[in-house]
Amino acid sequence: MDEYEYLEDLSDERSKKFIDEMNSLTREKLERKAKELYPIILQKLKEPQIVGLVAYDTTNPTILTLDGQSKVRIGDKTVFVAPQGYVIYQMWKIYNSEEQIGISMGRKGSDKTTTLIISQGEAKKIGENIQNPFYYLGQLCYVKVYRDSAPPDGGDYPTQRVICNDTMVWGKDLKPGEFIQVNVFEDLLAIVKHRGWSYGELFIGESFEGLRKIDEGEVIDVLGVVKGELVYQKKNETIILPDSMIRSDLPIIKASLGIDFLSVEVIRDYRTPVIFYDLKGRKIHEKTLENVILMDSKDNVLYIAETSFNTRYKIIREVYDPSIGFSTNIIEEIKEDKEDQVKVKDVYIKGEDNVTLHAFLLTKSDRPKAVVVYGYGGFRIPILPGHNIIHRLPLSRLGFSILVTNLRGGNENGEEWHRQGMLLNKKNVFKDFEEFVRFVKGFGGKVITMGSSNGGLLVGATINDIPNLVDCAVIGHPVLDMLRYHKLYVGKYWISEYGDPDKPEFRDYLASYSPYHNIKPGLPNTFVYTGISDDRVHPGHALKYVAKSRSMGNNVLLFVNDTGHAVADPESLALEYSYLLAFMEECVKER
Repeated sequence: MDEYEYLEDLSDERSKKFIDEMNSLTREKLERKAKELYPIILQKLKEPQIVGLVAYDTTNPTILTLDGQSKVRIGDKTVFVAPQGYVIYQMWKIYNSEEQIGISMGRKGSDKTTTLIISQGEAKKIGENIQNPFYYLGQLCYVKVYRDSAPPDGGDYPTQRVICNDTMVWGKDLKPGEFIQVNVFEDLLAIVKHRGWSYGELFIGESFEGLRKIDEGEVIDVLGVVKGELVYQKKNETIILPDSMIRSDLPIIKASLGIDFLSVEVIRDYRTPVIFYDLKGRKIHEKTLENVILMDSKDNVLYIAETSFNTRYKIIREVYDPSIGFSTNIIEEIKEDKEDQVKVKDVYIKGEDNVTLHAFLLTKSDRPKAVVVYGYGGFRIPILPGHNIIHRLPLSRLGFSILVTNLRGGNENGEEWHRQGMLLNKKNVFKDFEEFVRFVKGFGGKVITMGSSNGGLLVGATINDIPNLVDCAVIGHPVLDMLRYHKLYVGKYWISEYGDPDKPEFRDYLASYSPYHNIKPGLPNTFVYTGISDDRVHPGHALKYVAKSRSMGNNVLLFVNDTGHAVADPESLALEYSYLLAFMEECVKER
């Protein structure tokens, strides 16, 4: 019996009282410093950052930016601004439409979204919880997400269905936690059914009724059509062309198809160069870049959005002429101010089982107050050079150093690297992270561990394992109850990554590392934060963890804000970050 399970019900008066009491305690301890930091953080959050890019035409990309408000612009022209309190966090090129763009926005960053189509400066709402809009045979279609209730056919949820003209046309066989991507090339349909982050099934046809499975396996991603044949990525290192196949020795992150070229972003030495091939699979060009976060092509033009630890973003236009080669121009670039530039060093250490581990050490001061060890380690997500405000401010303004770790469970070294950190191998991720903590602690000084979402699970497990090596911990929007995660919100989507707690072969393993179930006295000072608008990872994970840990005498603070999981409006995010950084400042004061 879980005595704190009532905290999963956010409408329960006891839950509301607990949140109020914990927020009051956190304000009492940290408000003074948080108020001092808030305007600095808000100013930084209102500086432009790019979160979406679509090749609108060969002259201009469509760009989604955040700079205090979510804005969509084509070139320099703003065509849509999100209403106050709403955040746009998805943008799509609409198949079979040259001039329309689809966007999805949620209040305070909620995953419960409203989707609109933008055309000639006008925005038209098409519905709630809709993704991937497209036209097929003249009809507007889309993928409908059923998060909290069953679809019209009565299937289990969370799930998705394809809807055309308000009629369900495909998806009734989808199981809970499976999700789809629809691609349309004139009359040809290509749908990928994803089962987790490592497996897909590819269906093609000229009608929804006539769809047939032509391939399945690791990581399937449709890129386009050449000579009437589908071009797609299969596995982590292969792209299928009509008359040939590209096999990469490096993990492929994304690819984009032009008329006469194929651009492929790969990971090499924890950076992401782009390699160009002709349509016979021959390498014709390579571009060295730090981290390509977005990439899309139109005809023989490729738009690239690049970031790094010292560059907020750079938008590059790459033009290919088969007779003369490639030409490049930079459309936009925003670097950090000179005084905010940081030193970046690659760090390699040996982990358990003789595995080689890599991290980026970011420094501003030769004598930092503490080293923040940051990690994630899951869902095939590679941690690469990038502009992150929660790393930037402790470095540039507060005198910390940051160690950004690359752990098994990500995709930095390919799919096998991911598999070594998922399911019954999940503890490898914790071992990797703990090796970095030991490495940093070996130099003396204070260590703060930090992670959010799946990274919150990582930090929670780490401080249970090695509490004596961690001075303070920061746990954000976390997954902490590994025996009930699949029963809360959209947790069923993660079963392929963590394992099913209802199956004995996974339940015992999950219970052995679940942070919530392995709390003990003597943990380091910890700051846990979550958001009421987070409808991806249930806030109950954080609430229950804090209640149980405090009952054992641990010094744990909780901050519950009105934010979503991945994004939020700048004011809400600045409030959250101000308390987080105030906690870090208090941590280094204590003797």
